[in-house]
Amino acid sequence: MAVVREVGAEGGAPPATVVLVEVGPRVPDVVAVLGRLTGRGAEHCRFLTGRVPVAVLRDVPEEDAEAAVAALRAAGATAEAGGPAGATAEAGGPAGATAEAGGPAGATAEAGGPVRVSDLDRALVQGRERPLPPEVERLLRDVGAPPRLAAHLRLVHDVACELVEWIRQYSPDLVVDREAVLFGAATHDIGKALHVAELSGPGSAHERAGRALLLARGVAPRLARFAATHGSWTDGAVTMEDLLVSVADKVWKGKRVTELEDLVVDRLAGATGDERWEVFLALDGFLGEVAADADRRLAFHTAFPVVRGSGSPAALGREPGRA
Repeated sequence: MAVVREVGAEGGAPPATVVLVEVGPRVPDVVAVLGRLTGRGAEHCRFLTGRVPVAVLRDVPEEDAEAAVAALRAAGATAEAGGPAGATAEAGGPAGATAEAGGPAGATAEAGGPVRVSDLDRALVQGRERPLPPEVERLLRDVGAPPRLAAHLRLVHDVACELVEWIRQYSPDLVVDREAVLFGAATHDIGKALHVAELSGPGSAHERAGRALLLARGVAPRLARFAATHGSWTDGAVTMEDLLVSVADKVWKGKRVTELEDLVVDRLAGATGDERWEVFLALDGFLGEVAADADRRLAFHTAFPVVRGSGSPAALGREPGRA
């Protein structure tokens, strides 16, 4: 087993070590995660993936180690957090004793010492919610998204995943653009990276700004539209996909909007031929189960700060691409 050279911690033994146990099939994704966690280049990170099991982080707080493990697992790898880092390094167990492994051009397999995982990283990987699509994660990092916004988008995206699956099972013949719903849920509030005050207060400036941001990044209009439509469902052109994103954006926190849910019931009743009251009871029961977990989601949501990434367009108070 290859392990990084131990970096001593001031004031006591290092609390935890992160071990990459297996890389899995998505090597580029794992390399990218390793780069973010360790601050090392792609060549070095690829080298680490060939030395598994390998300790990739040492001397990190337990919560940071857990977040790093979650990020690696989200990329398809098998990873573990062990500690303290001074334990003997055994294959398959927590990394420990100081050791070196030759890397590119004679480099040693040091992945770094005390590397703190950012609040944005935690928002993207901690918790039980499904990870956001990789392209959305990249966008959030590019615009310096507030950690709370990332947490919010994960929560709504996760509920949207459940909602789309329920719709598929309840009405198999109803055609729903799953990709659009999930992307829309994952990006519906992206404009709040530019209008941060609307994360904790009222306002709709983020809606047009979010759609414009996505279009400027090359996102197709059919996917970018949700940033502008998620807050309104009375337009005659509203689609089932629009309604589902709007429902997910409400029910994640336990909020039930009768007018909105009635529109979904009408669509489902028309597609299935079932009596409207039957559809209502089925949907109401499902949404009630989702809403029952609202307290946990709200606690996760509020655990992250409303701050902007330094040096990002959001931090500078302008849209990407504008001076």
